[in-house]
Amino acid sequence: MLAPVGIIFVLTFFRLIYFQLDQGAEVEGRVLSRVMYETEIEAPRGKILDRHGAVLAEDRGVWALEMDEPAKLRRHLRPGMERELLKRELTLIAEAAGVPLAELAAVVLNPKKTYAVLADDLSSSEHRRLAAILRTMRGSGIKMRRHWRRVYPQGRALAHMVGLLVDHDGKREGVLGLEAMCQDDLHGQDGSKASLGVAGGRGINPALGFQAAQEAPAVETTLDSRIGAVLLEQLDAVQLEHNPDWVAGVVVDVRTGDLLAIGGLPDFNPNWPGENTTRDEEGHLLGLALPAFWPIEPGSTCKPFIVGRALQEGAIQETDTFSNRGGTWNIRKPPIRNASGVPDRPMTPREVLAYSSNIGAGQIGLKLGVDGVQRAFRDFAFWEPLGLSLREPFPGIEPAAKYWKGKQGTIWTVPSVSMGHQLQITPARLAYSFAALVNGGQYFKPRLFAGQPIAAPRKVLSESVSKFLCMAMTDVVEMPHRVWLPRSSGFRWGGKSGTTQKLHESNYTSLFAAFGPTENPEIVVVIVADNPKGKEHYGSKVAGVAAGNVLRRSVELMARAPRSVDLVPASTGVMFSNRKP
Repeated sequence: MLAPVGIIFVLTFFRLIYFQLDQGAEVEGRVLSRVMYETEIEAPRGKILDRHGAVLAEDRGVWALEMDEPAKLRRHLRPGMERELLKRELTLIAEAAGVPLAELAAVVLNPKKTYAVLADDLSSSEHRRLAAILRTMRGSGIKMRRHWRRVYPQGRALAHMVGLLVDHDGKREGVLGLEAMCQDDLHGQDGSKASLGVAGGRGINPALGFQAAQEAPAVETTLDSRIGAVLLEQLDAVQLEHNPDWVAGVVVDVRTGDLLAIGGLPDFNPNWPGENTTRDEEGHLLGLALPAFWPIEPGSTCKPFIVGRALQEGAIQETDTFSNRGGTWNIRKPPIRNASGVPDRPMTPREVLAYSSNIGAGQIGLKLGVDGVQRAFRDFAFWEPLGLSLREPFPGIEPAAKYWKGKQGTIWTVPSVSMGHQLQITPARLAYSFAALVNGGQYFKPRLFAGQPIAAPRKVLSESVSKFLCMAMTDVVEMPHRVWLPRSSGFRWGGKSGTTQKLHESNYTSLFAAFGPTENPEIVVVIVADNPKGKEHYGSKVAGVAAGNVLRRSVELMARAPRSVDLVPASTGVMFSNRKP
């Protein structure tokens, strides 16, 4: 009779050993999975800083007041809860959270509700007050949860370049500019904590594991928030006075290629971009594009490139003169005409630029020749990628090969491109190309990050030709009749305007490229206004005033906080719902 009992005992003993040795970890894991809760701790996103350390974007901790318990565990739904006590407790919570009592009660006293956000964007002081109140109301089911809110202290200034965050499929997604470009670099290391179920709720057990979240390192840029604010102010002034369809501006340090500021209108405030966003088929946001990357005809801002390269290659001399042919050049039909106000007399290359003679520029282009003009555009990187890792919708338009051949090239293409027609370039590319005209003839690749090495520049003009262009374009500003352009006694500057009428339209593109100081250029500013609808359409009157104002203020601001950088060999590569304001 004892034999079967003994056999059962032995089998049970070995079964227990088996479970202990081979199945223990599996069983333990299965049991723990039923009572253990693991919560992810979101890491704060890294900061984006300007060249002086000013914050362009950062995460700030805010608190949400949440109800997160089933009805049977909530204090305020228990039978026998005194009515006066209930009202007093809910009133304390409502006043501390800044929400109407009726709205709070409608959620807390609804037995069908198991989760709700009662208040969001609560400050640290509001959190401390509410936490003290909730400690006296054990079992209320109401708790505080910390999360991160992306804040943009500069508001609209530099908004297109900085970008913004949106909630997409439950995750914070960077869109546009640096927020999108540095999405992975800005994402910190999330933490985690584990807790055990305690009395129907969740209690933390440090022994189960805790890993603190870590913020990502800051992204330091070449942008200057102060210059960005000045640029925005002047773009607003252009918009107000001339009512263009859009206006854009770019500010570049000609000595390093640093992008100091870039912006455009229409724009947005990243602190409150709107809840309804529209996306294209690839998932990119629509309606927030930066017009500084939209191609335009450069108009007369193209003339200094042709004159400078013709001097560089010896195709013309500074003392040569070019006839204005009575204001009409019948090289083709329709003929090439000068704008009103251009004197009908022979002009030197310097005067061709100062008076913006279309006929003179066309003749200089023919002296340079088809190959010389094409080389100039290539060397000045008219259609070369900027290398900023941004989504540039279209680099521009270069005349096709067939348009450069034979008679087509000599009577149409070369004269047309010499005065800035029959081609397109983006304002951002124009700014960098223009910088090479005035900084001693060195083309710098654009630089956006403070730690990014500066590649040795490409030489495109001699210093003497660059100096000649600087003086000729200073004449543009200092001509006695151009009284509308801003001047000051201690600051000389120069620039070139552009005014192009759109094909088959009565609309214009008005732009101005400015540089300064004349004696030792530091900054280039390009302002473009599309289809101005005020009294003026000439580039110097629509965009010149804003360009001059931004230029002077930028030079002043840079002088207050100089930044030195070292060149590296050219072969060195570079890897690399909010509250309303």
